[in-house]
Amino acid sequence: MKWYAEVTEWNNGTRNGIYLMNDSRSKVYAYRSPVTKDIKVFANPLRIDLRGRKFKINAVQFRHSVTDEPQEGRSWSVAGSGGNKYTVSENLGKWACTCQGFTFRGQCRHITETQANNG
Repeated sequence: MKWYAEVTEWNNGTRNGIYLMNDSRSKVYAYRSPVTKDIKVFANPLRIDLRGRKFKINAVQFRHSVTDEPQEGRSWSVAGSGGNKYTVSENLGKWACTCQGFTFRGQCRHITETQANNG
């Protein structure tokens, strides 16, 4: 998990915060307010819709005691076409991947290929 600063340019003057997210940026575990600088830790991670929003790794990684939820089921490390490494996982028949394609579309070739090779 890393702290990501939102850099979205809003037309309504909304201020961007800083979010503690998992590596695939699909879940938010905590939020740091740009106004009060307080950190709000969520009891359960929140799913975040990244469409139209931009993030970059925050220069300062604030201390936190939040831990990522344990992974159950099976997982595979796969190589992307650009050389990036992704994790494909399956738990109780639900498949997921850490790539951007899965984040936006809910499916990707990494899962298709892993299913073909591993059932």
